[in-house]
Amino acid sequence: MRLAVGMTRQEVMNGFFEKEYFMRNFMKKISYTLAGTGILLTAVPVMAEPAENVPVEQCCAVADVDTCLNIREGAGTDTTVIGKLPKDGLCYVESTEGEWSYISSGEMTGYVCNLYLDMFGTDEADYMEITGLEEPVLAYPVDDPEPVPVINPLDLRTSLVDYALQFVGNPYVWGGTSLTNGADCSGFVQTLYSDFGVELPRVAADQANAGQRISVEEALPGDLIFYAENGYIYHVVMYIGDGQVVHASSSATGIKVSNLYREQAVWGARFF
Repeated sequence: MRLAVGMTRQEVMNGFFEKEYFMRNFMKKISYTLAGTGILLTAVPVMAEPAENVPVEQCCAVADVDTCLNIREGAGTDTTVIGKLPKDGLCYVESTEGEWSYISSGEMTGYVCNLYLDMFGTDEADYMEITGLEEPVLAYPVDDPEPVPVINPLDLRTSLVDYALQFVGNPYVWGGTSLTNGADCSGFVQTLYSDFGVELPRVAADQANAGQRISVEEALPGDLIFYAENGYIYHVVMYIGDGQVVHASSSATGIKVSNLYREQAVWGARFF
């Protein structure tokens, strides 16, 4: 296997196992969703892409976030935030639209990114048992919803790169998403982008098919670039300019700045 300058064989192999790790966790989440329905998990094709505007049997879910989950008026980060669902807040999933779910919670309805929902069944009593709460935590509206501000893309890119470089030297943790306590390559960029209001899929192979696809030569600071071998996306980095990238590299080197590995860089993705 050919290795990039500044990359070890272990770095490459860590990337290969990343998607398998996440899918195990994803299947665990699905098992909570179906626990109250009697449906056998192994009969569910979890890899299938959901069709747009698919009605589902109403099921309960909690917000799997550290603080609050944004509720938006439409299925996209370019739509207005109209409410908040606190951590472990209860909601009901009414339908799905790609990576977004239309939910209701208390008097609020709107769209949330379903990557941040833990679905567990159809019985609200299960929520009390899972969370240990005596009363459900519900969504609330924001006082004065404002349209998403128009930001100069160049300023945004500079801010994103400067923000990412603060975490250089922090640890690599397989399956992690914490910028301080440890993240893998896709968890690192997912959390970076989330902190700037952009929700990404969890694993590199899915991130590679999100956003606007660009050539490696077109990449600007803040764009993502993907490495592949034998047709498989195994690593994601964020371009910072001058032929360099920042990425969660390996357990040996952690989050670091490296030269772009052009030999296996296949394409990039742009999100703003």
